[in-house]
Amino acid sequence: MRQWLGERTILRQAPISLAGLLLAALLPASAAAQAQTVAGDAAADTPAESPAYQYQVDTSWPQQPLPNKWLIGDVGNVSVDRHNHIWVVHRPSTLQSWDIGASEDPPIKCCIAAPPVLEFDTDGNLLRAWGGPKEIENWFDSEHGIFVDDEDHVWILGAGATDGQLLKFTMDGELLLRIGKKGEFGAADDPGMLGMPTDIYVDTALREVYVADGYRNHRVIVFDADNGAFKRQWTVYGKQVDPRYFSGAEEVGSRGPRDQTDLFTTVHCITKIGQELFVCDRTNSRIQVFDPDGTYIREIFYNRGEAGAGGSTWDAAPLPGHPDRIVVLDGVNSEFAVLDSSNGDVISSYLAKGRYAGQMHWPHQLAVDQQGRLYIAEVGGAARIQRFVPVSAAGN
Repeated sequence: MRQWLGERTILRQAPISLAGLLLAALLPASAAAQAQTVAGDAAADTPAESPAYQYQVDTSWPQQPLPNKWLIGDVGNVSVDRHNHIWVVHRPSTLQSWDIGASEDPPIKCCIAAPPVLEFDTDGNLLRAWGGPKEIENWFDSEHGIFVDDEDHVWILGAGATDGQLLKFTMDGELLLRIGKKGEFGAADDPGMLGMPTDIYVDTALREVYVADGYRNHRVIVFDADNGAFKRQWTVYGKQVDPRYFSGAEEVGSRGPRDQTDLFTTVHCITKIGQELFVCDRTNSRIQVFDPDGTYIREIFYNRGEAGAGGSTWDAAPLPGHPDRIVVLDGVNSEFAVLDSSNGDVISSYLAKGRYAGQMHWPHQLAVDQQGRLYIAEVGGAARIQRFVPVSAAGN
């Protein structure tokens, strides 16, 4: 919360660490006024010529309030497009009746559920908002994933009980393509229907869309990005998908199989660095790396044995300009870390659990913009997105 006193800005905030206070004192005044600082724990052996990968929360983003008395629910995912705009998909169904009383009959003063798809510019101004069952037939039960490709197509999927589809839109919300369908679950290797999928990556050069599928099917599946035709699929270590290996509706998430390294558990993210696909096997606390054709290359672990049943690899994203680095998100411990993408060595980490600015409550997915700023989407009642900006150690 800000109060203006002449030309000075005072931030009311929760207590922060001594390291955070020292870093704030050394930052330029404009940066300190905009962000509560919590230092990342940079590894001692970080090369001097490399960024220190320390981060601070930017409390000025996004701009508030949203128009039209809109309120957002749990934020399933976030994506940064080629224009450096930030796309958010949230879950209006997680809002309680007293949250959206302005839409009740009779209405109260506040508020109304925002459309599930929101586009913000770099400064946090809302540019577009659309989606939902009133606009799109057979919309999702629970919005989970969003990805904006290099041709400005917006891809969205859901991970509710009957969500077995991936939808492709224009930036204005016109439906272009439906892959899969909504309804009763099929087999684990069914190419025509997904099983509570979680994440998307689109390679426009190869004309392919890769899906992390997901809570029930435990596979990676690839489709033609133009017509939706099935191309290939695989599971752990690049193996053929077993049609018998799927989770029941009551077993999804941390309740499903885990600590079985010869199997995928919750396949919760997919992204690409160079020519390598990185796939989050969440409840096994690892990321497996593949060629785009499904050939297994290696695996890296993160917080293995330190995240309990929920697992530690909830999401992963490339760090622009640093092809040897990947940012990984641990939703259980409320921590993100910069890892060496070749071996999983931790370069720096930021752990802050809680509900105040700079702390995280059930951080679910993340994205990184062209300046290396992180956008963290939170669920579990947190219903927000926070931006963390990098702080170079060189000038501090």
